[in-house]
Amino acid sequence: MVKIKGRYPWRIGATSFVIPAGIEENVRYLADRVDDIQLLFFESPSQCRLPQQVDVHLLQGLAQEHDLSYTVHLPSDIQPGSSDEGVRQQAIAEIIRLMAQLAQLSPLCYDLHLALQPELAMGQWLGNIDEFLRRLRHALGRERAVVAIENIDYPFSLVRPLVREHGFALCADIGHGLLYGEDQNVLFADIGKAAHIHYHGLRGGRDHQALGAEQQACSKRLGHVLHAVGFTGVLTLEVYRSADLQASLQHIAESWLHYQQ
Repeated sequence: MVKIKGRYPWRIGATSFVIPAGIEENVRYLADRVDDIQLLFFESPSQCRLPQQVDVHLLQGLAQEHDLSYTVHLPSDIQPGSSDEGVRQQAIAEIIRLMAQLAQLSPLCYDLHLALQPELAMGQWLGNIDEFLRRLRHALGRERAVVAIENIDYPFSLVRPLVREHGFALCADIGHGLLYGEDQNVLFADIGKAAHIHYHGLRGGRDHQALGAEQQACSKRLGHVLHAVGFTGVLTLEVYRSADLQASLQHIAESWLHYQQ
């Protein structure tokens, strides 16, 4: 597999599921290939029948040995926009619990989805999101600066003002933005303000695919913008198979020759 570790002013990351094994095995597999590993927690630990058991001490040791950093994908099964106050509070509890569990790893960013509640009117959903972010802000205090709200399957303009108002960070997912028709100028304008960037290919109407020739123009523009804004954070190649990561790393290595340190 292509090794891209330490090549750029920004950190290149992979997900903790590129081989069919647990988090620790994936970290070992990736440790000398990339700069950062995104620890995936798609299911809330309290709701999962078989919660992931993470050896934090082992991960910390691997990070020190291989000059790794970590980012975290917070559970996507929580419901921040629910009209049920108890459900919103449970979402906050899940976030706080997981952040406390992983604090020893000093993650650079925790990515959070604010999923739509399709049964709710937009105004009601936004009001619930506003209340959720207000409570999460008070629960986290200054730590909210490392919780980044990710653009997903609806126009991010709906929630961007609330993200700014409550002092949370931004996770700019380029793949999502392109798939769901975000204005590219707005999408790339967010990069300079982003704490974390996700990038992945699109193929056959599906995202999280290997980067390839279809993304060549986008990758060149992305590299230019990263360089122009002086980005020094993490760009995660958000794919979930070793072959897709290999292809994506090769694509990046060929696209960003001018930006190597």
